[in-house]
Parts: sequence; C-alpha cells; structure tokens
Amino acid sequence: MKKLAVLIMCLLAFSYVFSFSPTGSLKVGYSYDLENQSGSSYTELYLSGNSLSGDFTTKDLKLDSGYIALDTDLVDLKAYYNRVFGSTGDWLGIYSFNDSRNGLEIELFGFRGVTTGDVSYLQYRGNLSNFYFSAMLGKRSTVNDMYFDFNWEPGLRYFGEFGVSYENEEKIGSNNFFYMFGISTADWKHGVKLTGVGSETYLDYCDYVNDNDLEGEILANLWTTFGDFKLWFDYKFTSKTPKYGVEYSSGDVWFKAWKEGTKFDSDILNWDDFGMEIGKNFSFIGFNGKISYKFGKPAHDSTSAMGEVFYAELWKNFGSVNFFAKWQYLNTLYTEAYTAYYELKFTDEKSEFKLSLGDGDFSSQINFVKKISLEYSTWW
Repeated sequence: MKKLAVLIMCLLAFSYVFSFSPTGSLKVGYSYDLENQSGSSYTELYLSGNSLSGDFTTKDLKLDSGYIALDTDLVDLKAYYNRVFGSTGDWLGIYSFNDSRNGLEIELFGFRGVTTGDVSYLQYRGNLSNFYFSAMLGKRSTVNDMYFDFNWEPGLRYFGEFGVSYENEEKIGSNNFFYMFGISTADWKHGVKLTGVGSETYLDYCDYVNDNDLEGEILANLWTTFGDFKLWFDYKFTSKTPKYGVEYSSGDVWFKAWKEGTKFDSDILNWDDFGMEIGKNFSFIGFNGKISYKFGKPAHDSTSAMGEVFYAELWKNFGSVNFFAKWQYLNTLYTEAYTAYYELKFTDEKSEFKLSLGDGDFSSQINFVKKISLEYSTWW
C-alpha cells in the first residue's frame, strides 16, 4: 500500500506541475477458483494527458505494477515498477526481456538510455538517406555488449547486425563476436540470412540465440514463396543439422509441415523433431470458427513428447453481446489433457463487461481451470 500511495502522490504532483487533465481507462476484475475456493481481485488504471501518462495495476488491493511517462519536445522519461520493458529491438534482440522488472528509460536527441536490474545500456537510432541503423553500448554485471545493426532498401532489402560480447578482464578474441547478415525482397517473400555466434559470447538475454542454441554455431536460413506456398530451409554448419519445412495458406485453409535432421526410421519414435498442422476457418449457422489438428514431436509447448493436439474456436456477435469459446485436447505418449475457455462480453460506447470461465492461456494451462472471472472496463 505504501508503494501505491507514493505513486499516487507522484501522479498528483505531476498533475499540478504539468496541468494534467487526463483521458484514460479503468479496468476492475475479480477471479474465483472453484476448485481451491479462493478469489483474487485486480485493477488497472491508465491515464494520459498533455505530456504525462501513467498506468498502474493492483492485485488484491496491493500495487502490482506501474509506470509513469513524461513526454516533452526535448526528452521522454519513463519510470517502471514490475513491468516488462527495455528490450533493445535489434535484429538479434541482444537484450530481450520477458520478465517484469524495475527501472528507468530516457530518450533524448535520438539516444535511448535504459537501466534495469543488472543491465544498463545506451542506444542510438538513426537514418541516413533511408539507411536505417542503430548502435548500442551495454553493461550487464561483468559483461560488456556492443552491436551495430542496419536496414537498407534500395530495391532489395539488405539487413544485418554485428557485435561483440566479453567480460571485463577478458581479452577480446574472435569467439566473442557475433553477426547476422541477410538479403531479401522488400516483402520478405524470398530471402537468405546467415547468423554466426562465437563460442565465448555471453548473450544470456538474447532469445534468438538461446532458443536456437546458436552459441558457437553458424546458422543459414533460406526461404522462398511461390503463390500460396512457402518453402524454407535452415542449416547449422557446426552441428551439421538441417531443418526444413513447407507452409500453405489459401482462403480459409492452411497447412504446415517441418522436420529437423535427416533421419527417417521405420519407427517414428526414433525420428528427430518434426511437426505438421492443418487447419480451417469456417462459418456455421451464423457462427464463425476455426479448427486445427497438429501432430509432431514435440506436440505442444508444454512437453517434449510426441503426440497430437486438437484445437477449435467458435465466436459470434449478438449486437452488443459477443460470445467466444475455444477448446484444446492434448494427447501424447505420457499425457492426456483437455481444457476449454468460454467468454461473454457486453460492450457499449464507453464501457465493457466480461464474464469468463476457464483460463485462456492454453500454452501453459493444458488442463481445464475451474475459474470464473468478472471484468468491467470503462474509458473516457
């Protein structure tokens, strides 16, 4: 409560100094877990006016997160509490923050400074005759990170990034460098890209490097599009691992298939990772919907096992009343799970009321959550 009071006092002080007459929105919600017989409440308040804006959320009447932003002709200043912010936005995403954190962000004359947790960096974005670029100097505990990235479209698109990551007392060597260079058509339908990451880089916050296991690796990406078909091929030179796939989309139907490695055994359980998905959008007696089937290894974000996923959505508008529902059935070698989510939304010009059953995050909640939620939103 003390943190909430401090933020409110800051907002009132700014309101006085900058003649703050805000527009904004307010959201109030309550969720009740039928299985555990426990409930929780939350609120979200957004205010914006003149050069000042802010957003604050509470959970069970305690400050959960928030930010205050001051936007003037000279400088933009933002202060965050328990919010996801501060990602660098370069091609590789050297600092890709997915967790809530505290910190400050300031923009002045094209420069952007961020300090949050163990990371501080200074970034600059510029444009020279449609040659767009950015550069960054960053400090993370004992690690120093630097990069330069660019995008240029004289016809084709030329894009890339190179940089270095090293510890304070470390002598910089070739294994501390990373790079990415590519050429594509302006619409991204055809292209090639090459990415290399040294074995002694320290890119702990780079999702692209970590998700693709690129430390000490060189990765080539090639893709092309013919009509409704897209073909792509990836190859890791160090581990000699190929990955390839095809995608098709036309009207209401789509299909995807991909495979890693070259192993095709008579026992599909011995295959490297692979996947296929087919789906269709449809209309039926006034309802709109989507249905899909997925089979592969891994079958779902929540598992590494082979299996299948059935998924469906259904929605319809009844004037100011909107109905939405979705279902998922997951069946793997080790898991069988079913979940669903139902939502009714009542909307008018200045407000909205939502009643829902279940948890809509199917990537992490694979079993049905017996939870009822009420949410009221208004804006002005």
